[in-house]
Amino acid sequence: MTNQERLTKFDITSSVMTMTTGSILRELEGGSKPGLCDSFDERVAFTDRSKVMESLINKRLEEAGL
Repeated sequence: MTNQERLTKFDITSSVMTMTTGSILRELEGGSKPGLCDSFDERVAFTDRSKVMESLINKRLEEAGL
């Protein structure tokens, strides 16, 4: 992995870590979509933050070609 790739990965990770869980879910799913929960706020409350952070980091890395 080149130094530029490491910096890009660090930037993506840092950016995702500062996002709210709701923002992460919206980016991953393209908006607030109905599901098993009565409201989006309830869905955010039941979300495993670490799991969705990892998913978004991986999505952004893939989009960056890394």
